[in-house]
Amino acid sequence: MSFTSYDFIVFFLVFLAAYWLAPAKFRNALLLLGSYIVYGWLAGWHVVVLALATALDYFLALGIAARKDKARLFLWTGIILNVGLLAFFKYYFFFNESLANALNGMGLNGDAFFTKILLPLGLSFYVLKKISYLLDVERGTFKPTRDFIAYAAYVSFFPQVFSGPIDRPQKLLTQLYAPRAWKMENFYQAWTLLVMGFFKKMFIANTTQIIAGQIFELEEPSLLLLIVGGLTYTLQIIADFSSYTDLSRGLAHLLGFETTENFNRPYLALTPGEFWNRWHISLSAWLRDYIFFPLRRFLLKNKTRVSEFWIQSIPPLVTMAVSGLWHGAGWKFIIWGLYYGVLIVLYQALGARGEWKPKEKIKQFFAWLLMFALIVFGWIIFRAISLDWLWQTLTHAPFARSPQEWTASFILLVMVGFYALPLILKMMLDLYAEKNLTLHALYYTAAVLLTILFINSTSPDFIYVQF
Repeated sequence: MSFTSYDFIVFFLVFLAAYWLAPAKFRNALLLLGSYIVYGWLAGWHVVVLALATALDYFLALGIAARKDKARLFLWTGIILNVGLLAFFKYYFFFNESLANALNGMGLNGDAFFTKILLPLGLSFYVLKKISYLLDVERGTFKPTRDFIAYAAYVSFFPQVFSGPIDRPQKLLTQLYAPRAWKMENFYQAWTLLVMGFFKKMFIANTTQIIAGQIFELEEPSLLLLIVGGLTYTLQIIADFSSYTDLSRGLAHLLGFETTENFNRPYLALTPGEFWNRWHISLSAWLRDYIFFPLRRFLLKNKTRVSEFWIQSIPPLVTMAVSGLWHGAGWKFIIWGLYYGVLIVLYQALGARGEWKPKEKIKQFFAWLLMFALIVFGWIIFRAISLDWLWQTLTHAPFARSPQEWTASFILLVMVGFYALPLILKMMLDLYAEKNLTLHALYYTAAVLLTILFINSTSPDFIYVQF
């Protein structure tokens, strides 16, 4: 049940009315029920997996607080089970084709052994929520709750089901304890986010997805088309991902919650470290606090046996490899994660860390241009059909096969620029005309009109180009 589907819109409007009309003491229970409806929409057993995993961590957290002598045991039990659950479902797909072929070769029906399983909705996000809860309880930075309904609602909070953000218990669970009452401020905070979410998804992401799909589905694209596809996907993924974050935050506001901002103009980054501080901020913060810093502290404690180079290099390499594993099953995601880990190490070695910025404007421009090119190449790795496909394209494909490809590429780039323009204008409004309400009103009005125009035209014929 996508946020942009008619089913979800009808569901949410009915739910929103029931939520605010119900007595305050029942709102968390209603929120939990609504979340489980969304989770179970595609497959009812998703709710069973979620409920059992939630109950297990609820009792493990209480055990961590009550039995200090067993705290580490309870903690690692929870971490292993959560990571195991995520790894099983994500990497089951990675191996299931080989398993099915082997079973069929033995004369057995592969499907009878569940070689095709639908990945539980939101698993990647709620697993990280639950692990951070256990770790914070064990560290003593958060007191475990005895309110099971509030905890279960925190884990399953349906506005965050598709793309996060991954809110910590200190951010979201504490709001579930607090009383909530409807006020117009909820709507004022929500409507611009909802407009931008629908606009970016329906007008930008859904249309650029067609262009990127055409190119990345080619058996042997030229390097020119690969570049065009990379630029297109670079636009598509930020429009798609940030649209769901906007919708998530807008829906949360309507329910009386303040959730984390997940994107902060990441394509303006000058370094890979800055990019990850701006892109999927809640995930980057999770990886930093629970993998990067603990690993770095461990290496610093053993610095007599580990060289300074490895103390600086291992944490970003491991952290970004984990990020790749989290994003998807397959070697290309691991390589994509390691690609960013290597970039961070190289930039650190050159003295360009985090928020590094050269003083001269021209140097800033070339630093940005280089980083943007590296980001585009990273998304090419991420979107490639396979590593073999990408390697063959990079090493054997000509730059362009015909004059017609130059023409087609130019047309596609013009179209991509057209769809990128609204995001560029919005960024300029936010940076240079933040207090100009008239310009913002005109922008949102145009966004609404374009969304209405494209809401039933997700595959317009004019987007397809014959190569």
